Order: sequence, then C-alpha cells, then structure tokens
Amino acid sequence: MVSLLFSFNGRINRAQFWLGNFIGGFACVMLFFLLGVMTLPAGNLAKETMNAVAALHLISSMGLSFGAPLLLMGWIGSSLQVKRFHDRGRSGLWALAPMLPAFMLVSSIVGGIITGAHPDQILSSAGTWFTLLQVVNFAMFVDLGCMSGKPEANKYGPPPGDGFAGGASAGGAPMGGVPIVGQPPRTNSQPVPGMGSTLTGAESAIDRAIAAQSKQNVAAVLGPRPATAAAQAGGGLRPTTSGSFGRRASS
Repeated sequence: MVSLLFSFNGRINRAQFWLGNFIGGFACVMLFFLLGVMTLPAGNLAKETMNAVAALHLISSMGLSFGAPLLLMGWIGSSLQVKRFHDRGRSGLWALAPMLPAFMLVSSIVGGIITGAHPDQILSSAGTWFTLLQVVNFAMFVDLGCMSGKPEANKYGPPPGDGFAGGASAGGAPMGGVPIVGQPPRTNSQPVPGMGSTLTGAESAIDRAIAAQSKQNVAAVLGPRPATAAAQAGGGLRPTTSGSFGRRASS
C-alpha cells in the first residue's frame, strides 16, 4: 500500500489506480478535519478584540490545515498518474501536462488584479486557460482511468495483472512491477529454486533402495544358481570336449 500511494516506480492497472485515489482522498479529508480541530483556535474569530498575534496564529493554522492535506494529495495523485502512464507505455512526465494551463490560469488572474484590469478582461483571459485545463484533465481521466494498459512488458516493468492486487509484485518484484535486478519474475507454475533437484534426488534414492531390496528378496527365494553351486562345491567348472557330451569323463 505504501508503494502504491507514494512510489513513482513500476506500473499499476486501472483498479489499483482508482483504489489509490479513493484511499488517498479519504486520508486527506480525515487529515484536514484532524488538523482543523487541533490547530484552529477556539472561540469567536469575528470578535473585534482579536489582536495581531491571534490573527497571525489563525493564518498559520489555516495554512497548515489546508496545506498539508493538499501536499499529501498532490504527491499521491502524481505517483498514481506516473505509474499509470508507465502502464500505458509512456513516460511519467506526461503527468506534468496540466501544470502549464494551471500556471497560466493563475498568472492571468494575478496579473489582471495587479494591473487593475477590468473583471471582464480578467475572466476572458483566464477563461481560455481554464477551458484548456479542463480539456487536459478530461483527456487524462479517459486515458488513465478508462483505458487498459499494454499487455506486454516494457521498460517500466512487467504487466501489473488484473484486479486490485495485480500481479506485478509476484516473483521478486515489488508493487508497481519493477523486477529485482538479476532475478526474473517467477510465476506460480515455476518451481522454487532447489526444490526440484531435492525431490529428484530423494526419489532416486528411494528407487535404488527398493530395487536393492527386491533383488535380495528374489535371491533369498530362488537360492543360488546351479552353475554357481557347482562351482562353489568343486572349486570351479571343468572344461569338456565336444565328444564327451552325454558321457562320463574319465579321470
């Protein structure tokens, strides 16, 4: 889960992308309310007797309450988008695409206020960049949240698989699908290294023991062969000639 939310390496599928966004959004909302309760001063903030110290404390508290959740959500969202772009076969730098129209939108508003431009001119200038920002966000929503990833492995790692758990972290690769250097991914159908040779050696030893025991049992039942018994009794076999077949050899 930590790798899913905070790491920029590897690949994730659509289910993991939406799961990460849901968990990250829920965590940021809870952090916002927690910091708001802990940092905002109690009492009526609209009192005219509020001094400069209280006002400074209020501003800093609001900055912490809003800034920390926004920073956390930005990091989580960026990491999810980068890994999803990796799954789509593109560089994670595409996650910076909304930054340009967003920067120009803020610049046009701030610049118009500083120069004292008419509100209609400010809205007209900012409206163009706002529209472009929405187009980019919609394109990223379709690309990252709706389109499936590449089925083959790429330079960012093997395919993450299906479902929330995925499958890229199996076989020695961490979440996100980046395999460990020098260790290829291992699927469930592949045996664990060393287990096959151990089982084969054990089976061979069992087979040899069974064969030896079988030979001993057969020898005990049948007894020694006749030629072997004669050789043991007479000290060896005497050679015979061709004409002595059926006759008793003379001494």
